[in-house]
Amino acid sequence: MRAGRLPRPAAAPAGALVLLLAGPRPCPAQWESDGPTRDEHDLPAQFGAAVAPLGDLDLDGTLDLAVGEPGANRGGRDRGTVRVVQVGAGGMQISRQELRRASSGIKRRLSNRDGFGFSLAALGDLDGDGTTDLAAGGPGDDSGGRNKGALWVLFLTPEATIRAQQKVSSKDGGFAGLLSRRDRFGSALAPLEDLDGDLVQDLAAGAPKDDDGRKDSGAVWILFLARDGTVARHAKVSALEGGFSGPLRRGDRFGSSLAALGDLDGDAVEDLAVGAPHDDDGAFRSGAVWILFLDPGGTVKAERKISALEGGFSGELRTRHKLGTSVACLGDLDGDGVQDLAAGAEGDIRKRHAGAVWILFLERDGTVKAERRIGSLEGGFPAELRPGDELGSSLALLGDLEGDGLLELAAGADGRFNGNLWILSLAIDGTVQAASRLRR
Repeated sequence: MRAGRLPRPAAAPAGALVLLLAGPRPCPAQWESDGPTRDEHDLPAQFGAAVAPLGDLDLDGTLDLAVGEPGANRGGRDRGTVRVVQVGAGGMQISRQELRRASSGIKRRLSNRDGFGFSLAALGDLDGDGTTDLAAGGPGDDSGGRNKGALWVLFLTPEATIRAQQKVSSKDGGFAGLLSRRDRFGSALAPLEDLDGDLVQDLAAGAPKDDDGRKDSGAVWILFLARDGTVARHAKVSALEGGFSGPLRRGDRFGSSLAALGDLDGDAVEDLAVGAPHDDDGAFRSGAVWILFLDPGGTVKAERKISALEGGFSGELRTRHKLGTSVACLGDLDGDGVQDLAAGAEGDIRKRHAGAVWILFLERDGTVKAERRIGSLEGGFPAELRPGDELGSSLALLGDLEGDGLLELAAGADGRFNGNLWILSLAIDGTVQAASRLRR
């Protein structure tokens, strides 16, 4: 069968080639996916709540983009859905379809308030059939207990239908990790390059309301997958497990967003960015992002915190800005040989929760050497956002869609106006050079 073509990585500026070749392995642009941070009573989250680029599934020359709509009422309240949008040059929406089953024999068994599509992650060709596959979170799933959460591994066809599926929860898919009520496992997802060397893609899954240490401090599960989508083994990263030594406080919601960073520190092991949008550094719920340097077993050998008070970040964060609502690896945007990071702050209140995206230019140790804010009529963003738009509710790296050296970044704004998805073309300094908007 045909393999889906993956988006091209962003072009580096002149003179950057040697740095890129000599530097750490870059993050895989085609595999970036992050989900939003939401309370269990916050649904419906709308179109653009999660985004994952699937490459060119049907080889028609356009990017296929999975977009989550977890508040969709498909057969019941807030069961959720995923749409596949074809994106052409300039971010133009060419066509759109709901992700459906290829066979009537496949049953997803969704229930009310599951929130299917709350998070998304492109898994590459997990089963070896030549087509990119997809993971989709349903953190409101009640398998084993109320809001324990679940995720689905969806094996896709070139026509963007579901050929087969595997559910992973406290009762399904071989997952043996202990989940408690309201953990909301599957709230965020990020594919990890083969950590353990078994030639199979691995996956990180957030459980931001896990109570390890303190209530709702949060956790991240590292899932070592088999080719059929089941979990061969797992590791947990929290205040009490996985080698993580950074302090997590009550209500931080560590694991609300996730992004694979490639090999940031050059040790040949994938690293991970983790959002904790309710962190109180500097102000109530101003938010934070943790950079986790992983070992092959999925545990943490070192970490770095980025917040209003730590990690070299000098941007303004205020009460309820929620930095770390979403995160996405940008590859080496500025050509210095080190991966960079985008972080959403959906609660930014300069325009009453209009939201913002921060472009963070990183050092190899995970600290920030410079940052750029993108918001309402700021950072090159061409539009005035309305109160409640919540720009930055999701982020995903798309690559250089037009071959013009500009990196395309998908940024969700899934607030109370039914949701929008912005396609932002970024220059090497992190400013927006062009923008287009996809609507539901």
